[in-house]
Amino acid sequence: MTRIKELSLELANMIAAGEVVERPSSVVKELVENSIDAKASVIKVDLIDSGLRKITVTDNGFGMEPSEIPLALKRHATSKISSVEDLFRIVSLGFRGEALPSIASVSQMTITSKTKKTDGYYYRYRAGIKTEEGLTAFPEGTKVEVENLFFNTPARYKHLGNSYAELANILDYLYKSALSHPEIAFLCTNNGKTLFQTTGNSDIIEIIASSFGPDSAKAMLSFKGQNNLYRIWGLSSSPGVFRSNRNGINIVLNKRVIRNLSISYAITDAYQTLLPIGKYPITVLYIEADPSLVDVNVHPAKLEVRFTDERELKTLITAVLKETLFQARLPKFNSEESPVEKPLDKSTEPIMKTAPLENTEANTEDEPLNLWDQFFGVSEEKEAKEDYSDNFHETSPASKDKEVYEMPEPKPLTVQENYEQLSFDQDTKEKRFFQNLRYIGQYHQTYLLLEDEENLYLIDQHAAMERLMYEKISKSFESPKAECYELLIPLRLEVSVSEMPLIMNLTDEFAKLGITIEPFGPTALVVRTVPTWIPESLESEFLHDMINHLLHEKTTGKARLYDSLAKKLSCKQSIKAHMKIRPDEVGQLLKDLDQAKMPLTCPHGRPTIISFKRYEIEKLFQRVMG
Repeated sequence: MTRIKELSLELANMIAAGEVVERPSSVVKELVENSIDAKASVIKVDLIDSGLRKITVTDNGFGMEPSEIPLALKRHATSKISSVEDLFRIVSLGFRGEALPSIASVSQMTITSKTKKTDGYYYRYRAGIKTEEGLTAFPEGTKVEVENLFFNTPARYKHLGNSYAELANILDYLYKSALSHPEIAFLCTNNGKTLFQTTGNSDIIEIIASSFGPDSAKAMLSFKGQNNLYRIWGLSSSPGVFRSNRNGINIVLNKRVIRNLSISYAITDAYQTLLPIGKYPITVLYIEADPSLVDVNVHPAKLEVRFTDERELKTLITAVLKETLFQARLPKFNSEESPVEKPLDKSTEPIMKTAPLENTEANTEDEPLNLWDQFFGVSEEKEAKEDYSDNFHETSPASKDKEVYEMPEPKPLTVQENYEQLSFDQDTKEKRFFQNLRYIGQYHQTYLLLEDEENLYLIDQHAAMERLMYEKISKSFESPKAECYELLIPLRLEVSVSEMPLIMNLTDEFAKLGITIEPFGPTALVVRTVPTWIPESLESEFLHDMINHLLHEKTTGKARLYDSLAKKLSCKQSIKAHMKIRPDEVGQLLKDLDQAKMPLTCPHGRPTIISFKRYEIEKLFQRVMG
């Protein structure tokens, strides 16, 4: 007897469902794509409990005849391709004929449809087996109802995300679908409440506003270009508007949303030096190419494609975007006015007014940025307003000795390769080690030079402040209820429509951190309180980074998540290399390092201070021998 047997249709469909149907958003994707292929101009998605209980997709497409509905439930039955040649010139979204039978095999499904020439007819299925059929009153189009998804595969159901996560995935997909088919009106409801809606008037700006808010939409710049193989066009944000992840970058190929990291990099390459590190533009890129030049039959999800000449496409994208950004920053002149007197075009100014700390162009040579006061408050030793020259050696040594620079007996240190990373015990720490060092000056606007009787010390200003910020933020996270203050004017933050449900799921966690968040429309939040450790005027940037981290960080466990967040925020918001620091700020830095739990390393393990022994320096200059 042969051991090889043909699988039953039911079992084969359930196996296929494992690849095609991963979660409720997969169901919505497959059903909406069928509606688009049916030439629908209106597509409505109704959810109950974010699709975990029920998904209903209704369209006004050309519908199916009663005899076609059972065929649609058979594997590899499709109206979209009929020959091998068609496979290499695919213009429809679906073509495999796997989606409907896969969904039906792991759910309870009802399909109702009507064409111009036939009456409305419905079929009801349970686990892929027909249970009921009959005539029904129905307008032209199709409605597919999917209930109790994964009811017969409990392991798959158990590993579904919570309702907020599933809803976020669905909203993100519908936004992308609206971008790829702006001529179609989309509507999404959850438990009867409208969450996402477009008019179908082909206005891309309107769609961007519906997902990212009106401020982001106002900052979009249009672009277009072409070469021998590809034609591109679309919208991309001005450098003043950005996001903390790549979710704002959308690529549409021949009206199909795709995922391609190389093309995403080509987009961000155009923004080099224009955006802070770790920030990304909002971009909608449309690519038009002959179907024979691309292969969409790479993955069951049909998101990944292969291009005939991807390098040429990437070069085109980067060049067109660079030129667009360059033109946007040029001043706009009136022909009747003097070019000198005409101000810059206000439409290209950043929407987000908070300047990233990495940008040092705002610092003048005469007035170094007072970063220490901004982060940690005014120093006790801070004097009245005083001008400091670039050469910090000119500061009166008498004032230094009077305040903080009485020296302890230095602890002997072992020299390795002419310098040593410091280490000392608690007894040494209690002797005010850092405060008793004499400040010499700043090297390369990055390292602080200090000395005692025997040693020369270099402190990495960024690493040192990063350590202090990290401990301050971590202490706030450890508190049962973080200290916070109420904003006189509530802060408004724009988020994407798909992020909103995830944020609402985290309101209790934000409250523990001292952040009171309320929804303000489908794409905006109102923040009423913030933690005391967030610097004034930087609330918006801090909160955007914090929200993004909590939403997208893969770290498991609350303690590890908070630690990862503290490291990220402390790094981003500490004084950077090549930034001036005043002597009074140095004094406060040294004082706080003496109070730190682990002052010798930054949160990532890099040293904050290294030492050079006087004897070793003199050996280098051959002042001593041996």
